[in-house]
Amino acid sequence: MEHLFSSGETMYGKNKKELSEGILEGKFLKYDKIDAKTEFFCFGELNNKSVKVSFTLSDLGFEDIQQRHNFGILMQSDILLAEWKSYNILNWE
Repeated sequence: MEHLFSSGETMYGKNKKELSEGILEGKFLKYDKIDAKTEFFCFGELNNKSVKVSFTLSDLGFEDIQQRHNFGILMQSDILLAEWKSYNILNWE
């Protein structure tokens, strides 16, 4: 399921994450559930190229996300800006 960043998140730059390759600017996230093994996908731009970035959250990052999800206050920027365990940059075609 696609989850768009809100206009406020976009306006305040909360849809951007610094990676070693440059600044990822997310358009939307794609995921089906929130659990410790969820693979998230961020569709957006990196260095003026359309990309799809797959990532998983670290244990610490997931704890915060799970708590916000349980309270019903989870925003897409919370997921994007959480601590990642790993990521992979893919082409968005």
